[in-house]
Amino acid sequence: MSHAYREDLSWIHDLGFGDLARHAAETLLQALAADGATEGLVVDLGCGSGILVEAVAAAGFDALGIDLSPAMIAMARERVPEGQFRCEPLLSAALPPCRAVAAVGECFNYRFDERNSRQQLAGLFRRVHEALLPGGLFLFDAAGPGRVPGEGQVKTHVDGGDWALLMSAEEDQVAGRLTRCITSFRRVGDCFRRADECHELDLWPPQELAADLRQAGFEVTLLDAYAGHALPPGLTGFLARRPRPA
Repeated sequence: MSHAYREDLSWIHDLGFGDLARHAAETLLQALAADGATEGLVVDLGCGSGILVEAVAAAGFDALGIDLSPAMIAMARERVPEGQFRCEPLLSAALPPCRAVAAVGECFNYRFDERNSRQQLAGLFRRVHEALLPGGLFLFDAAGPGRVPGEGQVKTHVDGGDWALLMSAEEDQVAGRLTRCITSFRRVGDCFRRADECHELDLWPPQELAADLRQAGFEVTLLDAYAGHALPPGLTGFLARRPRPA
C-alpha cells in the first residue's frame, strides 16, 4: 500500500479542495430526500477529511467513513466525533447493510492499492449492490480519458497564504494512466515545511464503468455536475440505484 495523502497534503486538501465533496453531499442528500429517506446508514468510501460524512450526519443519517490515509481519518474523526471511521483499503472493506454508499474524488482511480483494477472494481460494485437496501443509492465519480485536457500535460500552482501547492500532471493516453506530482508547502512557525507526493491513477472510460454497474444489477445515471456545479474535464459522476423488487 502507498502511504499517500500524508499529514500536510491532507490538511491542505481539506482547506482548499473540499468543494467537490460538499457538492456531492448535496447531490446525495437531494436524491435521498426525493426517495423520502430521512434515516439509515451512509457509507463513504475514501471519506478523506470527513466533509461528506459531516453533511449526511447533520441531515440525520448514521455515517461510516473508510479511508486508506491515517492522516485523513484523524481529521475526519475530529470533524465528526459521532461518526464511525475505519482506516483500511476500499477494495477489501467490509460493507454493512446501508441506505447509500458514496465515493467522491477519484477514489476508484488511485493506485495506492496495487490490487486496483477494473476487475477488482467490478467486484466492489457487486459488494456495494449486496450491501445496499432495495432502492439504495451509490454515488461516485471516476476519472477517465481526457482528465488532463489539451496535450495531456499541465503544470499549475495554488497559493493559500499559509500553504501553497505546485502540481504537475501528465496523462499517458496509450496506457490510460495519469501521474500527478504535488509539492506542498505548509507554514510552520516562521518557516514553510515542504512535502512531495506523486499519485498514479488508472483512467476508466465512463461507459465501461456504467456497463460494469449494470452488470452488477444497478440502474445507472451519468452525471456531469454535482448540485449544479460542473465536474472538471475527464471526471464523470455516477448515480446508481439498487432497484426495488417489482
